[in-house]
Amino acid sequence: MRVSRSWTGRGFAIGLILVATGIISAADAKKPQRPSPPPEPPACNVEQPDYVVFLDDYPTGRFHLAVLPCLGDETVPQVSPQKLELDLPRRESRKFQVANGDIFFDGVVRRIVFGGRAGSNDYWGIYEGVVDISRGMITDIKAVVSTPFVREEDPRFSLDGSTIIYKSNGEIWTIDAQNTAATPKLFYREEGCELWAPSMFANVVAYVRRCGGDRQSDRIVYHPPVGGRDILASEGEGPDRFAHFTATGELVYSHLDANENVASLWIYYSGADPTNLHDETTSDDDAFADRGGSEYIAFSGWGTDAYDLYVYRRSLGNAVRLTSEINVYGSILFD
Repeated sequence: MRVSRSWTGRGFAIGLILVATGIISAADAKKPQRPSPPPEPPACNVEQPDYVVFLDDYPTGRFHLAVLPCLGDETVPQVSPQKLELDLPRRESRKFQVANGDIFFDGVVRRIVFGGRAGSNDYWGIYEGVVDISRGMITDIKAVVSTPFVREEDPRFSLDGSTIIYKSNGEIWTIDAQNTAATPKLFYREEGCELWAPSMFANVVAYVRRCGGDRQSDRIVYHPPVGGRDILASEGEGPDRFAHFTATGELVYSHLDANENVASLWIYYSGADPTNLHDETTSDDDAFADRGGSEYIAFSGWGTDAYDLYVYRRSLGNAVRLTSEINVYGSILFD
């Protein structure tokens, strides 16, 4: 059982004693309480990600962290997620809101980028930090791009972690992930259309295109550096959402069949027809492929009264449910 992060009456009293005796400073006392370290991931027979981070609400939720079980086993237990605290002064942490993000692990540091804003009346910006597994916190938080009166969100790393690609007021922009003080660069804009939820593999970029303000017009665009753009075909009327590249260059995404009111998981590789992977929940959404391999794809599926976390296993052709009774949005698989 993991230690609760909430400030109980007893914990608050202890904090006051520590401040009074000078053991900790008043500034430190205002920071989020540090949890005990999460358990080590289990030894698994196949290469797989160790952790998952997700939001419990959108767009005003909080990040949660969970250790993944052995996903290749026939029976897979559910995970026990904990809040992933923001290492900010308590007053700032309470009003700071987070949205979709991405994590890149270089073998030493787990870097995270995410949409964030300081309050409900402020515009979204792009923030970065470090996922500290041992402390259960996001540390070293700072703004990468935060432009007044501009909505900047949906950031993702390129596969090699060198570039951050994101949406800015309906346009697609990039910035050097190694030097976030560099000037952002416009990647693409399209008159009369909103472009959002980008993903990047080598020099290929995919995103969702919405034209004329009609949500039913949402379509995944596959944008290579040369040779024009491909708009992915879909079965049935309805929008496509949240494309994400696998480690081997396939593109996974969600398609909502408006006639059946069912969202399913799809995969596309350049030059081939899109293929349906999974449609066993009423909402296969927020697809995210493991960066370390091409076997696992996380997605949100509608359960009894919440969006549960599922992981699709490509070699087995099925998905396992890993949560219940907590909403899961924008899940991120990582080592």
